[in-house]
Amino acid sequence: MSKMVAFETLNELMRTLELKKKYQSKRIEKILTKNYILSLYTIWETYAKKRIFDTYSDYEYLLHTDDFIKRYLKKSFGKSYLSKEFLKDIKDTKVKKEILCQSNNLTWGEFIDLLAIIGIDSSPLETLINESAEISNIVNILKSSGLIPVYKDGFSTLLSDSVKGYLQLVVDLRNTISHTYKMEFDEHIDSKQMMLLVHLFKCTINIIEIHINNEISKKYLDSFTNESVISVTNVIRGCNASGNQEAILEIIVTNQAIDPHIQKLVISSDTNKGYCTITGIRVGNFNLKKLPLNKVCTVTIVSNIKVRRGYQYGLCLGPHKSSNIPNIIHVS
Repeated sequence: MSKMVAFETLNELMRTLELKKKYQSKRIEKILTKNYILSLYTIWETYAKKRIFDTYSDYEYLLHTDDFIKRYLKKSFGKSYLSKEFLKDIKDTKVKKEILCQSNNLTWGEFIDLLAIIGIDSSPLETLINESAEISNIVNILKSSGLIPVYKDGFSTLLSDSVKGYLQLVVDLRNTISHTYKMEFDEHIDSKQMMLLVHLFKCTINIIEIHINNEISKKYLDSFTNESVISVTNVIRGCNASGNQEAILEIIVTNQAIDPHIQKLVISSDTNKGYCTITGIRVGNFNLKKLPLNKVCTVTIVSNIKVRRGYQYGLCLGPHKSSNIPNIIHVS
């Protein structure tokens, strides 16, 4: 479940709450409340696990390290049913979602563990949450309405602990319903609180997206070497690294080892480095599909750093996705 699908499903879940106004009945209210809790948790779990697996699949060329292999194998043989899944076909030991994303209840701690397995640091994520004015506003309203988060390690004033606590509340309610099909009276939540929880989950998902993208960008830049530099002879138009603003560079490719179909490159100056994506290639008045060799051409790029006229830049090859998905254990 992508972020977009998660948001669509959360919006649909909010629309079902309107039925409580249309059909005012204690029985229907109880059914809708149970459905809400089960659905909210399921949306969270489905989104989070897919985001973890998709991140690894899309960026295995950055994340498939020796340390990752150790963490994945440790998890694979930590439980008997995971071991059986791993050993189904010893010649096919590619990373499996069933193993990588296994969890019983996807609490915040479990989600952080999944991030850790693929090598994503979670500390900046909590900082982003603690600095979010939008989440702070939602949490304050929820608390003032009487819905208090579940603090596993005692009361905390940190915003990130409140987010963890509200997720824990949903997990606990979901388990109560799933295991006993009951909802205790003191665990009842009203429609306003339900709407606020949906908004809280949406804000949290937004921040998770930003965090993972930031961490992948860091790994990408940390992994590149300064080999195979493409000379930038002129900056025809700069950009401010905001939105879809594009820069135009005049370049010449003289190294035959450079893949002419490459689209993503590292862009660097004496004081900064980032990455850019080539969105267009031209020689004179002609559009090209690949970089020409030994010919001056212009490339249109979208960059995550500012590109300014009058400054010197170089384009370098960064790590790229391989066509082969690596096995955890090599079997000839």
